[in-house]
Parts: sequence; C-alpha cells; structure tokens
Amino acid sequence: MKLCFLGTGAYTGKVAQRGWPVPPEFCDREEAARSMETAVRHYQWAEEAGFDWVSISEHHYSPGLMTPNPAILGAAVSQKTSRVKIALLGPLVPLINPVRAAEEIAMLDALSGGRVVVLFLRGTPNEHATYGADPAQTREMTQEGVQLIRKAWTEPQPFAWEGKFFNFQTVSVWPRTLQDPHPPIFFSGNSDESAEFAGRNRLSVAIGFAPPAKVKQQVDIYKAAARAAGWEPTSDNVLYRGRMIVGESDAAAQEIAERIGIRGAAGIGSGAPAGAGGGDPTAGVAGVQFMGGVDTILAKANALAEAGVGIIDVAFAGGGMRRSMDLFASSFAEPLRAVA
Repeated sequence: MKLCFLGTGAYTGKVAQRGWPVPPEFCDREEAARSMETAVRHYQWAEEAGFDWVSISEHHYSPGLMTPNPAILGAAVSQKTSRVKIALLGPLVPLINPVRAAEEIAMLDALSGGRVVVLFLRGTPNEHATYGADPAQTREMTQEGVQLIRKAWTEPQPFAWEGKFFNFQTVSVWPRTLQDPHPPIFFSGNSDESAEFAGRNRLSVAIGFAPPAKVKQQVDIYKAAARAAGWEPTSDNVLYRGRMIVGESDAAAQEIAERIGIRGAAGIGSGAPAGAGGGDPTAGVAGVQFMGGVDTILAKANALAEAGVGIIDVAFAGGGMRRSMDLFASSFAEPLRAVA
C-alpha cells in the first residue's frame, strides 16, 4: 500500500472566531508567513518518515486550511523534497480557469521532476460561495473541466474549446508536463455518478472518510464502469482519505483522542455506529478513520485493501506533528507499506 501525508497549511496562531468565512483581521501577517514555513517543514518530515506521497488541497477563507492555490505550496515543497510525489488533492474546478490550472500544474510537474499527481474536485457548498459558483452546475463543470485539462495536456496543436461551461478560442499550453502523456489524474468516487464518470473516462478514483463497506460499494461501481469502457483498474488507481491518531498502543492513542476532545474513539475497526465512538469512519470528516497502535491501524488498512484501496492519504490529528511523524516512521510505515 502506498502512503500519503495530508498537510493542511494551517494557521499556527490563535483565532478567536470559528466558522466560515473567518475575517482577515484575525490573521497576523508574520504568523501567516511562519505558518507557511511550518507547512513546508511538515512535508519535509513526511518524506523523511517514509511517506510515498504528500498531498495539498484547495480551500478558501479559513485559518485551518490556508491553501487557496495548492500549486503554489506544491512548488515550495518541490524544492525542499526529492522523492515524494506531490499530490494536488485537489484543485476545485468550478472555482478556477481550467486552462490556467493546466498551465500551472504543468509548470509544477517540470519543477518537481515529474512528481505531480492531481485530483480535481467539485468542492463543498461553502467553497462554491467563494467566487459565486452555482452549486447546481458544479458537478457538470467539474466533469467538463477535467476533460478540457486532459486535452490541454495531450493535444500537440493549438485547439479551440466550446463547451457548456468553458469556452476558449485558443488553447496551447506551455510548458508541457514532464510526465507523458500527463500526471496521474484522480476523480472523486464518493457519489455513484462520480465513480461511474471516473471509470468511463479512465481516471483513478478517490474516496474519503467512509467505512470499508461503503468504499467497496463505490469501488465496485467504479470498476464496473471501467470494464464497460474496456480497461481494468488496479489498487493503485484507488485512494482513500482519512484522519489518523497513532499511539504506542490503542490506549495511548485513545488518551490523545480524549485530550483533543474526541471521546469514545476506541474500536476503530469494530464497526460501531456513529455516535458510539467519534472514531467510527461513518463520523465523516470530523471523525478519525485510523486510530490506535500498529495492529489496530493495520487491521483497518487491510479492510480497506480488501475493498480495493491501494493508497491511503492521512492527516495526523493530535499528539504533535513531530511525535506523530517519528512514531509513524519507526513503527507504522513499513508494515503499512506491506499491506496488499
């Protein structure tokens, strides 16, 4: 199994207000600069800890995720690392100019020595409000935008694009991506329609914050659509995203969870219903999908592998980033990588 570290680019200072959007007056300029330095350092630690990939998402108007353009942070990370794949998971297509995104990601692929992976996402309702996107149209916009970006990376001659949402008289992207024909492209598989779109269009698929049974259901839909399109995905085409608390034992991880306000999170692999434990995967983005010592987290990874997953993308919750990285490197990375 391949291992990916999800960093947040979070603001390291204290913010008096929660919610979205958070007023800029709460952002200390120098603290924001230090926060960016911290984010890059965390990605360096991830490479040292044995992660195969690092991932960066796009978010707006929030101190918890200060990454309005993941390609910019990815460029900084590319110059401080040498081995890890740099996964943009992902740019929000309804909010961006897809041709500009194709150009920026091609630049990053060249800067990084061909280490880019990309997941183009639709985004959440609050993100759509950032630039006034119509939520009813964002699914189709994302699908069209991905097709346009892929053509921009592969078409050797200038071309025009006349679509439902995007129209360009001339598209002629320089530089070309270093990877030929283009960086690996993932697409959301959280909904049935998205999973089918990914399979039909020979894209890889990403599923987040769901229990193994739901993951298997979505992977089965994805693979059926792929077979109908004449190709067969492997586990390397399936990524799973979740939050992780690592401990020397299950009890140690539980103690960390309770210290940061996640109660009853033990029994990550027990199948307990949401509400019975904050760590149950059905708790969604706010839950903790991996929590415990090595054996417990390996059991969860094996369940996901049986569902078809070959890549896990995890954000550490609680316990301190340096401690989590060191423990992951010494005890978790090797056995997790051996999961097949």
